[in-house]
Amino acid sequence: MSPTTESRPERSASSRRGRFPSPSISATVAAVEIRRMVRRVRAQDVWLALVAVSTLVVVAVLPLVFDLGRDWGAAFASGDVAPASTVGLVLATAWVFQVGMGVVAGIGSYGEIDNAAGMLTIRPPKDVAGGLLLMNVVAYAPYLFVPVAAGFAGVAVGAGTPLPVVGGLVATAALLASAMAVGYPVGVALKGAVRRSRWLSRLKPIVGVVGGIAYFWVMFSGHLPALVDALDPVLRGPPLAWLGDLALVTTPGAGGDLVAAAGALALAFAFVPIGVLATVRAGTYAWFADVSREEDGTTDDADATSNAAAVEPTESTRLGDALGAVCRRQGTVGVAAVTLVRAYRAPLQLVFAAVPLLFALPMVEGVLATGTVPAYAPWFAMVYGAWAAGVAAPLNLLGNQGAALPALLTARAGGRSVVHGHVLAAVAPVAPVTALLAGVAARASGSSTTEAVVFGGLALAVVAAGAVLAAALGALFPRFDGVDVTGEQTATPPSKAAFALFSVFVVLAVSAAGVLADEFYRLAIHALFAPRLPFGLSLSVAGLERLALGVAVVLVAAVPAAYALAVRRVDGYRFD
Repeated sequence: MSPTTESRPERSASSRRGRFPSPSISATVAAVEIRRMVRRVRAQDVWLALVAVSTLVVVAVLPLVFDLGRDWGAAFASGDVAPASTVGLVLATAWVFQVGMGVVAGIGSYGEIDNAAGMLTIRPPKDVAGGLLLMNVVAYAPYLFVPVAAGFAGVAVGAGTPLPVVGGLVATAALLASAMAVGYPVGVALKGAVRRSRWLSRLKPIVGVVGGIAYFWVMFSGHLPALVDALDPVLRGPPLAWLGDLALVTTPGAGGDLVAAAGALALAFAFVPIGVLATVRAGTYAWFADVSREEDGTTDDADATSNAAAVEPTESTRLGDALGAVCRRQGTVGVAAVTLVRAYRAPLQLVFAAVPLLFALPMVEGVLATGTVPAYAPWFAMVYGAWAAGVAAPLNLLGNQGAALPALLTARAGGRSVVHGHVLAAVAPVAPVTALLAGVAARASGSSTTEAVVFGGLALAVVAAGAVLAAALGALFPRFDGVDVTGEQTATPPSKAAFALFSVFVVLAVSAAGVLADEFYRLAIHALFAPRLPFGLSLSVAGLERLALGVAVVLVAAVPAAYALAVRRVDGYRFD
């Protein structure tokens, strides 16, 4: 046996000993995971769009960051150390934010192993944990290093020396490494706790929704400065304030404290090995957990859909009893029940329906600040309710079935039950809420009680009609390829054609209803579009009413036609 072959088992055995991961093997795992992440992003148009938007935002901000840094550098060169406190506050805030991103990464997308059975069989968990931690550090690095490099390049230009860039990059490396070493193992440990607890597993969709709403509320409603002000004593005090000293210690005239800078580096060096060991323990706790499943008589999504397609009785379930109160056909009840269960178990599918809520945040913020509800609030509630009901389930009623589609198409329950079930699953939870919000918003905005009741009734009709139109478009333009959200979870959004057409139909329907029923809405639409008509065309308010009436008649007539088309399409659907 050659010396080369004799030495390989020894190196492999030595890499398995000890508590710390093997650096070389962890680097290999990280490289593989990064390549997989890049391939997933390149293969998914949704992820590509998100990455492109994020990149454009960063690129657009870079000139502003450079100019601000140049002003700070000039101030330091003149002996003014006032900007130093702002630099420290920004870096401390970035550290807290990065810890939060590490927790999110660990508990969600990047705390999971692709092909976990194979990876954990080939290598010990410590090497896999080290690789995933390193992968996350590398993945977040551009979002920190690029803006910081631009800012401290500006400081260097303003100060007339390249030394500020050195301190800024060193501080960024310490910030990223220590923040991820703190946040990532916490996220992975939370993942394990959720997996081992049936109670937490049940609450996971609710916690995810609440957390997402809270994040966007803070980021897009102007509450981030208030949050930073509340944390100001912590952010400006040691040890977080030492990051500012580390970043400015190489900048002449900035007043960076050498002892505080050394303390920041020492803490970063201490956090990293502790974070690595914590990640190993948290990974072992999470990845070897038996996933807790609710014993409610259901199986996984594919089996549940197959059971519903075969028109299995659902009277024994509370959900079946509730749906049976409004529908007696068992096939419809079964499809609706499974659709709702799938939505609860896989809430990522509903993320696509929640995006427009971002546009409602300024309105909600204005209501809370002024105590007045704008006149367009009931119409917004109606538009969003109808749109969300369609996108949530009917707009891809065939593509959402996955492996259960053959069972659904060959079951005794025909196209009518499939269409009825998806429409019922969308309308039952969404229509009452939409009607209540539209009615309350109308009453709060100054409408009479009778008008508020009319708004509520109109919302019910619009949501139901929108779900039927969505079912027809979903049957005509199904999408079967999903978007990879994590290594184990995918979501299947509606096709682009169905998404665009349905959005246009909903906006037209609610706009036509608003023009016919509300004078304020009618005048607002007329003022918005009449001056912008091309080719010298003109439109009076009365003409707008007649146009809206025509649109409403066409859309009302389209609902039964869409229903018949959806049923026929499902009944006649065949695989190539």
